[in-house]
Amino acid sequence: MHKPSEASCWHIKNPRGFTLLELLVVMAILGVAAGLGIAQLRNLGERQQAAATVDQIRQLFWQGATAAASRGGTNFLLVRSGNTLRVQSQTDGSILRSVTLPAGVTCSLSDGTLATFTSPGKVNYSSSFPANRQFTVSANGRTFTLTATLIGEVRRQ
Repeated sequence: MHKPSEASCWHIKNPRGFTLLELLVVMAILGVAAGLGIAQLRNLGERQQAAATVDQIRQLFWQGATAAASRGGTNFLLVRSGNTLRVQSQTDGSILRSVTLPAGVTCSLSDGTLATFTSPGKVNYSSSFPANRQFTVSANGRTFTLTATLIGEVRRQ
């Protein structure tokens, strides 16, 4: 009968688990993947916030023009005050809609009354509004150029 040598007693032919080194390597790989995933999700959230702000500003213009058209003699004003853009009634000052720019989002429009929405849905821009009716919204390293039309539509370029 063959007696196993001492060296062969320590040799395992069918390992049933993982070594500590293998577990550490897998944990390191998972840690790197999780870190990259979190960074990508953060960037995605910032891009979505910028796009949502641009859409809210576009809707603000459209709602002002639509409200003026549907309410006949009531004019509405587009006003910027600090980080807030709002559409308000020219007669009683009631606010129809407002958009507050989130932290990290800037808009090139100046403070004050920027436009008057009149019936039948026409927009009269003030002298403080850019002459070419273009303005920018910047957020998280991205800049959007927007062009306002005479009927209250805002196009993103």
